[in-house]
Amino acid sequence: MYAKIINPKTNGKKAYDNKGSSARTTNYLAKEAKEQGEEAKFFGAPGSGEKTREEVMAMIDSNVKGLGKDDAKFHSLVLSPSPDELRLIGDNPKALEKYTQNVMEDYAKNFTLKSGRELGKSNLVWAAIIHNDRKNRGTDGGKQSESKEGPQTHIHVIVSARDSEQKITLNPLSTPDRFNRVQFQAKAVAQMEIQFGRVSAHDVTRPAPTRKQLIAEKAEEITTKAAANKREKKVLTEVQIAAKDARLDTQVARSNSKLNPAQHLDPERVKEAAKERKYDNVFYASLGRIERNAEKGIATINPYEYLTTGRVSEAGSLHMTMDDNFFPTPTYPKEEKKHDASTITMSTMEQAIHKMSRAMAPKSKAQDVRSEAEKEQDSEYGM
Repeated sequence: MYAKIINPKTNGKKAYDNKGSSARTTNYLAKEAKEQGEEAKFFGAPGSGEKTREEVMAMIDSNVKGLGKDDAKFHSLVLSPSPDELRLIGDNPKALEKYTQNVMEDYAKNFTLKSGRELGKSNLVWAAIIHNDRKNRGTDGGKQSESKEGPQTHIHVIVSARDSEQKITLNPLSTPDRFNRVQFQAKAVAQMEIQFGRVSAHDVTRPAPTRKQLIAEKAEEITTKAAANKREKKVLTEVQIAAKDARLDTQVARSNSKLNPAQHLDPERVKEAAKERKYDNVFYASLGRIERNAEKGIATINPYEYLTTGRVSEAGSLHMTMDDNFFPTPTYPKEEKKHDASTITMSTMEQAIHKMSRAMAPKSKAQDVRSEAEKEQDSEYGM
């Protein structure tokens, strides 16, 4: 069992962009279901009944009171039982719906509020859909875009970033003291075992652990695996590197299409930076920022430095083509009658350039980076 909270900044799929309407995400989830020959039926809390894509979108998009333009409006989760777990429960959709409802109650309770209040399932606005297929990415031992073998059923959840009363912001990607993701994942794994039983043999002579003990056990397993993955990074194969480089070529071409020829990225230098960083999340987060800037017609200064280090020199991080209307209209002493452009001082121009750079430069705040455990499990489950 693997529970994943998707971070749109590092996941790499625009389908999970959560700063605006949920239309793109709900469309994507419905489209995936239809491509798998299934009805695009969503479900939610017990007793809420089936929901259409349009109903889910309206529900999420109307629960945003108090959120700013650039705030996340919702979050996406993926619950992926292992093939062995799916065989154990007979790949039963109703059982998976009940399991998802239990996990979402744990999701609510996993938030720590300053008031000490504990949230419950009634405080959430969410919906989920079951997908029965998962495609190979070409880097996980199978041919790209072909269906993976064995049972691959998993659940996608979309949950509002505000509680049902629209008074509390619920961000599962915040700090561990607000939402502990390891604990949440441990609870999801434990719930699978509690609800359906174990898939591996265990010592029957020992008393069964309590739920609290089981969650602590699973949390320790997750933490230990993360530490091991951090110590022993997997070496990419030539096939995996070739697949990653092919996707980089596509992304670089996409960025270059938005920029002037003189500002184009060199695909080979981008791939060199990727290899130097071993294709880590800092590299991909930086490349994503460069692409988003390119979509706005902005070229990043020293892009290869940015891709390699994740930061740029203090001299500036972006440049753009400036039009004649950018600079503010200068003011003159009252006795000055002649409006001569030569009276604009260099300091005024420098101040204007500095103001523009500050307004358009990317935020210096470090990008969210997934843990080694999440990256390892993403690869295992095809994320």
